[in-house]
Amino acid sequence: MSVDRELGRLSLEEKVGQMFMLAFAGTRLDDARRLFGEHHVGATYLSGDNFVDPRQAAELLNTLQSLARLPILTACDQEGAWAVLTPYSAPGPGNMALGAADDPDLARRVYRMFGTELRAVGIYADLAPAVDVQRNPTNPIIGTRSFGERPARVAALGAAAVRGLHEGGVAAAAKHFPGHGDTILDSHRDLPTVLRTRSEIAEGDLRPFRAAVDAGVDMVMTAHIIYPALDPEPATLSAAILQDLLRGEMDFRGVVLTDSFNMGGLRRRYDPRDATVRAVRAGADMIMLAEERYDAPQPRYLEAQVALIDALLDAVRRGTIGEDRIDASVRRILEVKARYGLLARRAADAARAPSILGAREHRRLEEEAAAAALVLVRGALPLRPRAEETLAVVHAVDPENSRRMEIGRGIGPNVAEWPFPIFAAEVQRRHANTRVDELDVRGDLSAQLDAVRDASTVIVLTEKYPLAGFDWDTTYQTRAVRGLVARGHRVAVVGLCAPYELAEFPTVDIYLACFGFRPASARAAAGAVFGEVRPRGVQPVTVPGVAAAGSPSR
Repeated sequence: MSVDRELGRLSLEEKVGQMFMLAFAGTRLDDARRLFGEHHVGATYLSGDNFVDPRQAAELLNTLQSLARLPILTACDQEGAWAVLTPYSAPGPGNMALGAADDPDLARRVYRMFGTELRAVGIYADLAPAVDVQRNPTNPIIGTRSFGERPARVAALGAAAVRGLHEGGVAAAAKHFPGHGDTILDSHRDLPTVLRTRSEIAEGDLRPFRAAVDAGVDMVMTAHIIYPALDPEPATLSAAILQDLLRGEMDFRGVVLTDSFNMGGLRRRYDPRDATVRAVRAGADMIMLAEERYDAPQPRYLEAQVALIDALLDAVRRGTIGEDRIDASVRRILEVKARYGLLARRAADAARAPSILGAREHRRLEEEAAAAALVLVRGALPLRPRAEETLAVVHAVDPENSRRMEIGRGIGPNVAEWPFPIFAAEVQRRHANTRVDELDVRGDLSAQLDAVRDASTVIVLTEKYPLAGFDWDTTYQTRAVRGLVARGHRVAVVGLCAPYELAEFPTVDIYLACFGFRPASARAAAGAVFGEVRPRGVQPVTVPGVAAAGSPSR
């Protein structure tokens, strides 16, 4: 089907509808029938809230495609630290773990796996990779979603990820342009500002995006972030950033997709309808409004979505935006759909999808990547306990954190298999004389720590997840580690997160950094504790005063 011929057949209403990536709640298609049938919406953002299992996902998306005259570009966040269809899919250990493995071919293969699994259920675009250069240890939203802090390595791994997604048969979207890695605010909550010079931006933040463009990335997602050195307006609303820089200097020819207009960084400062028009005038091709409800329920969500479509339609009818400008965006959108076979109307094979997601070879690749990522930052492994010695495996995570994750309605980590039970079982399997302690944050911490006084080594598993709109509170686990160190215990910390926490307890005997929290990382860590896996990764980020980026495993 010819893109130009299809474009010529579209009414203004149909063309404007193509310029939105909207979402719907749950597994029913009541609201979707209006969005994609009546308002001609061209793309949808899918989250864990929409899926039950692979067969249901494929059947849902096949039905969804039947609602629209033009095929819908189906998209999700499958980037490792954020994922959908867990535990069925194989999200790998995450980007920072791939950064620690420091192997572009491994990153390519992992992202090819993502593409293969997404395509199997009828998802044609992965809103990944995140190529933000993680520079700020206090960054609340990027963290392990980034490949690391070294721009050249982020660029190489990001480009490899783009190529892998293409090999897997799906479109790739580099994000969050021009970079979300040096912020102290989460743009889901407010509008961050990055105070870097033009040369710092060019040499650091933009380098991975240039590599992604050179690798043929299909979409670039904008960030709701202000870069004063480039423009006083947020990137999503900036012609200087989207047209002069991205289109002009960087020669990007694909689709410019905004981050969600439901995020606090934009919604708290701008009227979403006005911002829609401004974003398109600035150079955005597609406006995303994801179904986040991390701060408060929005009972009139469908009406809010339709209001954005109506605002853009009205701007064209009034002449604020020319129809030729709309045509240019829709042509780029249709080209992406044609590139990945959407215009041919191929249905997903619902019966076959369950055998593709989480296939044995995919699980093996996850294990390979998780093992390659391990970095022994401090101390020595393996432990080699004698049979009569007691090991203690301790967990000190506040359960309130998991409630925060659930509020995200399937946007974010979507942890279906918590790592602590997996890790503890793996340790017990190797050393029978192991006690497992899940500390009660409401109880007496001192008394609970006294209970492990006879252990020769206390292994503390620590976690931290990048949550949209919320912080994962690490206060209690930090207190537990400090308390154990103060008692003179031999303490080994297994960090299933970025290792910045090590600055909070720098004298701990052993610190094994995993950079990921999926089951594969928990199993790889247990193998390292007993010498079955040799930590061989390199530090992807700097822990101030403790370890520098690029440092090899001890």
